[in-house]
Amino acid sequence: MPSPEPKLVISVSKKVAKKAVTRNLVKRRVRAVVRNMSLKPAKYLFIARAGSENVKGKDLEEELLRIIRSIRN
Repeated sequence: MPSPEPKLVISVSKKVAKKAVTRNLVKRRVRAVVRNMSLKPAKYLFIARAGSENVKGKDLEEELLRIIRSIRN
């Protein structure tokens, strides 16, 4: 969706992680990785899936890069 600056929305449902601590952990990890990326001005919605709390570090960065590349094409 068009926007004057890049905006990020991260959705982690209770089906993915029951505890709020875990849901917030997933959101923080995604924000940290995306902060270092150069995104076009738009609104981005990321919806976490089950098992996303186990993905971290380089694996998370590679997965998000793959997703963003698929959006751009």
